[in-house]
Amino acid sequence: MGGTTLQHQKGTQMITRVRRTVAALTGVLALGIGSAVWATSAASAAPTAAAPPPVCFPLELTNISGHACRTFGFPGVSATNASLGQLGDAAGRSNLFRARVVTIPAGGTAHANLFYGSAEVNTSGCKPKAASFIKVFPPDSRRSKLGFFSFQACTLKHHPYLRVTVVRPGPHLDA
Repeated sequence: MGGTTLQHQKGTQMITRVRRTVAALTGVLALGIGSAVWATSAASAAPTAAAPPPVCFPLELTNISGHACRTFGFPGVSATNASLGQLGDAAGRSNLFRARVVTIPAGGTAHANLFYGSAEVNTSGCKPKAASFIKVFPPDSRRSKLGFFSFQACTLKHHPYLRVTVVRPGPHLDA
């Protein structure tokens, strides 16, 4: 591949399918926030209670061109406010899966997982603010797509609360 992680051909576009993601995130964030509240209450009664694991949801990249394209690596992901200003750090990389070249057929889909740590956002000193959008860049791309939803984002630098996995073939089927 000569160092290029995403080959762009004229007319090739990848978009982020966020419809399922938004629905999934809305339910998951409600659960995550409830879990964080439960963990805080439990922590008062039992100081050894562990923080809940981060919640996760899929990011789907769909090839809307008329021909196959390929990609490799991690998408870029960040939370923004309503004015599209980034809130805190971009998502860190999660090495749960090994990166490999993914060929996406015309009309096909690939996916990555995004993890949100509500416990990290709700810790002291994080300075949470309401995020309105999530901005997603396919690997090695300068063009992003936005997904609309609201959640609490950490505004401190070097305070990770989002993590993303590499792009993997096919739609998100992990249960």
